[in-house]
Amino acid sequence: MMNLQVYSPLEKVLQTDIQKVVFETLKGYQTLLPKHVDYVAALNAGIISYVTTDGEEGYLACHEGVVVKKAQQVTISAQGVLWADTLDELQENIAVSYKENEEQRKELNLAMARLELGLMRGFQRLQRNDNGTN
Repeated sequence: MMNLQVYSPLEKVLQTDIQKVVFETLKGYQTLLPKHVDYVAALNAGIISYVTTDGEEGYLACHEGVVVKKAQQVTISAQGVLWADTLDELQENIAVSYKENEEQRKELNLAMARLELGLMRGFQRLQRNDNGTN
């Protein structure tokens, strides 16, 4: 038995006891089991699967990150992490997250365009004032 802890920059996403965990590193797919030697690797963005001590599967989608195994503790830290019990649920979570991120990107682009427009108008007013006109 191993203990899996998964972190994003803002929170602990998951903590559970597991039998094994499978993930992709820069050198290919890896499987960690309880008797595996201590291990550190950079994660590729992708799907991480694990099997709990109860035999249930779970899935994580993550951006690039790091995995560390020390004794019976496996710690994964990644920029963005989504968790689900099934691949279908994970796919839905990814779609919702993508949609939310896309909406935030559009709002940010709109805010940036307004700031640029305001800045240009301010420069035009300054130019007119420097030329002696109002």
